[in-house]
Amino acid sequence: MKRTLLLITAVLLVVSGCDANRVDLQLSTPTARQVDLPITETPVSLPGDTRVRPLDGMVMVYVPAGEFDMGSNDEEVEYALGQCWEYDTNCNRSYFSIEQPVHTVGLDGFWIDKTEVTNDQYEQCKEVGVCSSLGCQDESQLGGTHQPVVCVTWLQATAYCDWVGARLPTEAEWEYAARGPERRRYPWGDEFDGKLLNYCDTNCTLAKSDKTFNDGYIRSAPVGSYPQGASWVGALDMAGNVWELVADWNGEYSTERQVNPTGPSSGIRRVARGGSWHASPDHVRCALRTNLGADEFADHVGFRCVTSVP
Repeated sequence: MKRTLLLITAVLLVVSGCDANRVDLQLSTPTARQVDLPITETPVSLPGDTRVRPLDGMVMVYVPAGEFDMGSNDEEVEYALGQCWEYDTNCNRSYFSIEQPVHTVGLDGFWIDKTEVTNDQYEQCKEVGVCSSLGCQDESQLGGTHQPVVCVTWLQATAYCDWVGARLPTEAEWEYAARGPERRRYPWGDEFDGKLLNYCDTNCTLAKSDKTFNDGYIRSAPVGSYPQGASWVGALDMAGNVWELVADWNGEYSTERQVNPTGPSSGIRRVARGGSWHASPDHVRCALRTNLGADEFADHVGFRCVTSVP
């Protein structure tokens, strides 16, 4: 009898060890899949896995825990400044130097919205009395049902994410989801390609418009219009379309390694990332930072939400 129990125990230990090895192998060779589990459960997730948020129907993609060097070095700042002068006449090195210094950041895994929150989704929040009216009502500014919601303040964006059981991403989470551990300059790679995003192209009425590309839209595009411009985890529209509000107060970077940083404890303005339909190529890089007041809004600023992994 004792010999039988010992044999069963040994078999169980071997099987358990095999399962652990199988999970490690899957993590090293990620394949996107749909995780059909309630949003409150915690499956073993792979980079690029997706799931649907029940309340608003948003597809979310999984960003695995990891570490990356956040921000820009001198070479990248000089590149951005040179690129700026190609398209604009109002370029200053100090605008890009706020991306410095480069610093190491470690992050836990999280889920991020695959696209920006849309007008239709925000309207659902208004209908149940949680979200308030947008700051502008002009249809030419707001766009259609599937366009990203704009003219929303940081407080309104926060209220929406709370409603769906999520939150705004931290600045570090946003940058990691956009550029990944390889620190891509743009979500798709290091070279700019005007076919992969909505930016200030030939349709743009601003002086800095790039006449060499036509992205098909004068203002914002329906979310997910450029699938080939996806980030390393499959997040879309992280370059261009509309700026995206994040959780952090605006402030300087630290030089020290940080884990799950949340930015300054207080401030006056909030950070926004990603560029928009009226941004030039230097302004849609993954490291680019801008900011606006918590009670301010613009017709080229929206947001997306994230959910922590328990």
